Amino acid sequence: MKDIFNDVLGIDGVHGLLFISDEGAVKLSKFSNRFKDEEEKLSRIDWTSFTIELTGVNDAELLYENARLYVKKSGSGYLIVILGYEAPISMVRLNCEIMLPSLDKMKSTGRKIGALFRKKFF
Repeated sequence: MKDIFNDVLGIDGVHGLLFISDEGAVKLSKFSNRFKDEEEKLSRIDWTSFTIELTGVNDAELLYENARLYVKKSGSGYLIVILGYEAPISMVRLNCEIMLPSLDKMKSTGRKIGALFRKKFF
């Protein structure tokens, strides 16, 4: 499932991606080799307050001293792209628009299969 992130990670200046649920739990993450240490740190954060503050926001670009965050709302959570200042935001936005329907489709399929197993076997 992490292969879906490869197109966005292939853009120069993109350091990593996180997909967090509406409740603030990290569902998926993938980072470039240079930023693997950051992946572990960001995966341990409780993103609940972040998602609460983003209620009603579809797109956001957050600028910090050393990096930028691009946040995109999906049907089942938020996609957060960590990027440097040199990354072309238009390419990131375009790739996220293309990727999110596939990500939402995979999430909903997983829930259906889980429900089927619970009904049939447990």
